[in-house]
Amino acid sequence: MNEEVSQFEYGTTPGEGTSLRLLIFGCGNVLAGDDGAGREIVRRLREKGDCGVELQESSQAGVDLLQSFDRADIILFVDAVSSGAPPGTLHLVPPPWTGLKPRGLRWLSSHGWGLTETLAMARALGRRVPRMLLLGVEIETVSPNAQRSAAVEEAIELVVGKVPSLISMVVNCDSALWHSPLHLFPNKGPQEGRSRWPFALS
Repeated sequence: MNEEVSQFEYGTTPGEGTSLRLLIFGCGNVLAGDDGAGREIVRRLREKGDCGVELQESSQAGVDLLQSFDRADIILFVDAVSSGAPPGTLHLVPPPWTGLKPRGLRWLSSHGWGLTETLAMARALGRRVPRMLLLGVEIETVSPNAQRSAAVEEAIELVVGKVPSLISMVVNCDSALWHSPLHLFPNKGPQEGRSRWPFALS
């Protein structure tokens, strides 16, 4: 899926002085432990209120996402991922999402419809595709009916608490994150990238 996502051209970014419309799209299964991290982040942001961006959540980023393309210039997917990094690691990555396995974006439905198919349909219909970023939360457990792990809970709280800085960074199309993946390991600062990530715990 990562390679296929990377092949899509993004729509034209509005000119200077135009406010970019950001959609934060949380994915995951809330009944499977850490798998629901993306949706939990969106739910807490909604409860917090006044984020200044559109919020949407779903167990799967399928064809319903197509309806959101016209309402956003940038989509920030928030999803549980598996890459072998320590649980609770945060990944802020532009496509292709090399080395990451987003769960909500990858495992979508019994009909085999997911993000790749949605993007293909958008291209076939001549629809504009927004810029995309992935905020991945590294998982520890996805067992049915399991509680969220402490590491993932800490990561969720961190994202929600720092969301104004995150939004400012994401809507800046000149930000280094659009070219270089950024990773925040538990209890450490950014491990990679040319600009300071606002999630640093120090």
